[in-house]
Amino acid sequence: MKKNIYIILIFVAILGITIEATRSQFILQVSSNKSGGAGKEADEPKQNAISQEEIAKLVKERFLILHDSKDESSMAIARNVEQVLRYMKKEYELADVKQFSKPDPQYMTVIVTIENLDMLANLDAMMEYAHNGGNVFFSRTPEYNDSLYRIYRKLGINSINLPIVTNGIQMTSNLLIKGEDAKIGADVIVNSSVPVELDRQVKVHAVSADNMPLLWETRYGQGKVMVYNGTNMQSAMNRGLIAGGISLLNPDFMYPIFNMKVMYIDDFPAPFRQGIEPSIYREYRKDIPSFFRDVWWPDMIKLAADYDVTYTGAIINTYNNRVAPPFTDEEGTDSNNLITYGRDLLKMGGELGIHGYNHQSLVTDQATASLYEYKAWPDEASMAESLAYLDNYIKKVFSAYDIQTYVPPSNVLGEQARRALKKSFPDLRIIASLYAESDSTHEYIQEFSVAEDGIVELPRITSGYSRTDIHDWYITNAITSIGVFSHFVHPDDVLDKERSNNKSWSELVKDFQLMLEELYEQYPWLRSQTASEAATSLESYLQTDVYISHTDKKMTGYMNNFSEDMYYILRTNKKMTSLVNCTVEKIEEGVYLVHATGAKFEIGLEE
Repeated sequence: MKKNIYIILIFVAILGITIEATRSQFILQVSSNKSGGAGKEADEPKQNAISQEEIAKLVKERFLILHDSKDESSMAIARNVEQVLRYMKKEYELADVKQFSKPDPQYMTVIVTIENLDMLANLDAMMEYAHNGGNVFFSRTPEYNDSLYRIYRKLGINSINLPIVTNGIQMTSNLLIKGEDAKIGADVIVNSSVPVELDRQVKVHAVSADNMPLLWETRYGQGKVMVYNGTNMQSAMNRGLIAGGISLLNPDFMYPIFNMKVMYIDDFPAPFRQGIEPSIYREYRKDIPSFFRDVWWPDMIKLAADYDVTYTGAIINTYNNRVAPPFTDEEGTDSNNLITYGRDLLKMGGELGIHGYNHQSLVTDQATASLYEYKAWPDEASMAESLAYLDNYIKKVFSAYDIQTYVPPSNVLGEQARRALKKSFPDLRIIASLYAESDSTHEYIQEFSVAEDGIVELPRITSGYSRTDIHDWYITNAITSIGVFSHFVHPDDVLDKERSNNKSWSELVKDFQLMLEELYEQYPWLRSQTASEAATSLESYLQTDVYISHTDKKMTGYMNNFSEDMYYILRTNKKMTSLVNCTVEKIEEGVYLVHATGAKFEIGLEE
């Protein structure tokens, strides 16, 4: 009898040791991301589909951006259009209206960013270009003057009046992909618009909150004219309007996209605040750490599995506000969180990135730091030393794991930060801050690109657990123009009444589920990726040269420096007759996702 008891006790002890070992640092240290990831695209052999001599013979897709160099609003719109065309990998030229005479018929589309059409030396030549088969996109409300009066009927307008202020925007077509219901509330956006009554033949793509036409297209002779009756096309968050407008003006139009869905969890893994939050305790009878372990994290795991989401976490070592050495204290650290949540994150196919040793933005300017109630760092060396301490903290648990992604706290990044980051984390190759403009001039704003120092700029576009019209607008515009959903949340949003909009976790998780569910249903083709996977795809995309040739019956794509499958949006009303080195998936009426698997691919078309 005693022998059996000893056997049972020994078995239980062994089982306990085994269970503990699975979560021990010894086991976790085998976690590695050294295969693949950084530099993967460099190992892929590059393919060229077309020679330089053949490229010279192609009929190029060329665009003209017409601007006024003395008008900052015109230049801001021009820069925005330029960025859209650069992402689309289309050839374009910039022309100052003061040196411009008339459009070259070889341009597919002329995008006009000036307000005063009197500045055009030959307005008739512009309209003749459209009448003969060209396309003109007036991307800004034309000034109410004699020149507008001369051509307003050619713009599809029956009657016109003095400019007024309009509020809000509501889409009325799928110019934005899957965005026919996209809108911005009247309290969010303001435009200066010309009141118009349009011809019946005009296709209206967007109206204001009180139903004033804001974006429309009309046929003029053999070409088309599109008018944006507003004054905010300089915003990067409206780039989908530019990309969609260009796509609809040009028949059988195709452009490459990144095709990525990236989700960040800032401040995770990190120490959770100790104690009780009354609202959480009332609902769940748990203190704060137990709530995150038993409720929040299981919910997040389930959402990732249900809606094809891959998390990239941004580790925080401690929440102290120390900015000068020594960085040796254990105050506020919690290695068990790093072990438990880090392990789960990697098992899910996710990724570990960093947010910082603490949550003090890496800046040496106290005026900037004070805006966020932070302390400025005394120098670059102190930053590097704190990051080295963070590296050591991570290596104790994940000794074989190379950190590749950095998310700046509060999206603020000083000049010295990049050098300090590379010094302490030599494998770091990604900075993920914010896309396009921000209300704050101190936040680090990025385009999807590779910087001169080799860092991949991989911005986030939206944030939070709850949807708003403006949030959906940003998503729809970004997916239309570049095929990207890039989003972040914080675990402790639920603890902050302002960030949670005074909602409980049970309410926030329902909001988040609806967001992810709609994204999954509307854009199931988006590739779920970690930050490092997305960076590798982006590098390959940026290195690939794209040339599109098409006739009435066939579209041909040529790619040089091709190393990884590419994705395209194709707008056409024709049927597909044959496919070579690609697949085509219908997204909605007239919109298709093309997956190109070879350096040269072809799509047969018929009416």
